[in-house]
Amino acid sequence: MESIKIEILSKTKYIKILREAMKYFLRLNEFDNEEQIFFMELALNEAVANVIEHTYKFDEQKKIIIKFEIEKKFFKVSIRDFGEKIDKERIKSRDLDDVKDHGLGVHIINQVFDEMMWKNINEEGNLLILKKSLEE
Repeated sequence: MESIKIEILSKTKYIKILREAMKYFLRLNEFDNEEQIFFMELALNEAVANVIEHTYKFDEQKKIIIKFEIEKKFFKVSIRDFGEKIDKERIKSRDLDDVKDHGLGVHIINQVFDEMMWKNINEEGNLLILKKSLEE
């Protein structure tokens, strides 16, 4: 298994660092489908932006820990925050016919990754796991 862990403050400008790190992590581990990498970057962007906006309410002094893993042709992203527990039942994509300029993050994540799940953790915060097969 290959993995890398990155801790950032909850500043939107740091999302670009995560996107670049994920892209190079995938390339270094011999996954070079640029179209799929682009969509995974977009989904990662949405997931971390949701933590910053909804969990941390734009408080830039909170931490987020992101872990990228590859094992047996599967890619896994873990996004750990330390905010209030979320109500998993309330996290869903809005109706695509409802035209707005926001609110599609969950839809994008579900379209890009094969699996999106919230892990129960005993301490404060939330852990989102995204999984994708790297077999083309």
